[in-house]
Amino acid sequence: MKLYLTLLCLVNVGALNALSVCSGPLPNVLNAGITDESKKDEYKDGAIIYFACNFGHVPAGKISYVCEKAKWVIIRRGKCSPKPCELPDETAHGHYTIHDGEDFVFGASIKYTCNNGYQMVSQTDTRTCMLDGWSNHLPICEVVSCVPEATDGRVIVSGLPDDDTPIQFGHELKFNCPKPEHQLKGNPQVVCAAEGKWNNPFPTCEDVTCNVLEHSDVNVKGVPENNDTMKYGHRLQFECRDPKHILHGEAEVVCSKNGQWSHPFPLCNERKDFCGPPPTLLNGDTVGAKEQYRNGESVDYICQQFYTPKDLSHKTCVNGIWKGEVTCLKPCTVNEQLMAEQNIKFAWWTPDPNKIYCKHLDHVTFACTEGKRQTKDSVAFRQQCVDGIMHLPRCQ
Repeated sequence: MKLYLTLLCLVNVGALNALSVCSGPLPNVLNAGITDESKKDEYKDGAIIYFACNFGHVPAGKISYVCEKAKWVIIRRGKCSPKPCELPDETAHGHYTIHDGEDFVFGASIKYTCNNGYQMVSQTDTRTCMLDGWSNHLPICEVVSCVPEATDGRVIVSGLPDDDTPIQFGHELKFNCPKPEHQLKGNPQVVCAAEGKWNNPFPTCEDVTCNVLEHSDVNVKGVPENNDTMKYGHRLQFECRDPKHILHGEAEVVCSKNGQWSHPFPLCNERKDFCGPPPTLLNGDTVGAKEQYRNGESVDYICQQFYTPKDLSHKTCVNGIWKGEVTCLKPCTVNEQLMAEQNIKFAWWTPDPNKIYCKHLDHVTFACTEGKRQTKDSVAFRQQCVDGIMHLPRCQ
């Protein structure tokens, strides 16, 4: 007798259906989103979804996933990249930098800046990479211009254009006061700087005024009683308070340019009947000098060989002070090496053809060496010595 065993298997159909559904979050694709056609409430095993690039991005291959055993498995691994823009145009007298973003792609923006001395005349200085290229017009940079400031009638301005031409960046104006009784207060020149502003305020011409200096041992005539300002041309006179003293310096001074007196204020010293040894003379010597001289006595000077005295050749003792200006003017040296460098020689009619030294105001005549001619920019062949300086002609 045979026995049969029957097994009954109860299958949970709902559980099987749950295992074949992708119920988790959809794949996250950079710069892309699931297409409308792929959107469903439920994705069963084998379901395929497709992705499209976001606005402003372009695809590089298709992107798709399949639901497999309740998981999303990639089928095609494309990608979406921001749409690129062409290199932006350069603007004259300016430059651009990336303002937002890292490359010239959709959404990135650039900012234009004008070079130094130029200013932006466009309302917008930025451009953004859009689907159809760069937004806005190319910004324009124009040279900066400055407007002259008003001046009074005392100031003379040099450098202003003759017409209404704008004064551009870098242009310089110069100022001066033509009348000696006025002095310039401020910078004598200004320059049109960046942003259309002058680098310094315009100067003015102010009245020249002088102040009274210290004068403890002298009486001064001409100082205003009400302490009014002493202007250009004002004169002061001096005399010693002690009649036994001697005034050393100028008895009258004048208020001159730049608020300076024409001479230092004088001093008063006691009368002296004697002077000490005479002062030494550069390039000269005294003749028979003594240790002491009375008022009115003089000492003679002689210049060294080839040096020439200018005007006076003596000094005089006046109230204990040596008066008189003695100067020895320098000779000129003309040697063979200097003449060889210039391709010149002494002319045959020179009194001394071997002359090397010549005194102040002496004349020397030169000539070209054989085979040479005087250059166009050369000085004349006949030259004069003036206090140690003589210009030499040149031949080549």
